[in-house]
Amino acid sequence: MSLFSSDSPYDPFPKDIPRGLVIALIVACLLMGLASLRHGTDLQGWLNVIENWLLMLVVFPTATAVVALPFKYRDPTFELKLAYYLGMFVALLFTLAKLRYWR
Repeated sequence: MSLFSSDSPYDPFPKDIPRGLVIALIVACLLMGLASLRHGTDLQGWLNVIENWLLMLVVFPTATAVVALPFKYRDPTFELKLAYYLGMFVALLFTLAKLRYWR
């Protein structure tokens, strides 16, 4: 059995969402993080890119999953992976709004 096979508990993809959709969300977050390079490609620009990636791929999704922990406690069939990817989608929407209004 492979580490990331579909029947493994370590599979990063939820059962109810297509893998391509999750991969597209991750790629969209990575590409949106590169939008900070519009101010320049010096060290400050790359630090802004890393900050955006951390916000979109770690901070917002983890906070959403932590808030969803009581649902997991109440219903053992609840997948925290879904809450994590919901947080990633919310972070993507937040970044879109940030790019629109914070010039």
